[in-house]
Amino acid sequence: MCDVLVVDDDDLVRMTLSSVLEMEGWDVREAGSPQEALRAGEMGAHCHLLVTDIDLGTEENGFDLAARLRRVHPEVPVVYVSGRPWLFDGRVMGADERSLAKPFRTEDLTRMVRELLQGRC
Repeated sequence: MCDVLVVDDDDLVRMTLSSVLEMEGWDVREAGSPQEALRAGEMGAHCHLLVTDIDLGTEENGFDLAARLRRVHPEVPVVYVSGRPWLFDGRVMGADERSLAKPFRTEDLTRMVRELLQGRC
């Protein structure tokens, strides 16, 4: 079991996000594509929270990935990150969803993760 699943097709961004979260004490699993992320979920590595980039370099984006993951684990909260903040325009976020526009402060990410994980692990 892991606390956070980080999904980003950019290796450096993914590793940086993971490092920040690991330094806060969370167990982190990484995936470079939606397919890797879904395999991780299917292999019993259920995570308590998903942090995903929106543009994953594939036809499937972060919103699609979250929807598919939630079919199996509907309780998983999500932090969406993007360098294109207009992708969040008009999108209604649920109580268990947050969005972050790149660049962002690491404190903002860790605060959101802490809020969403409160009482879950």
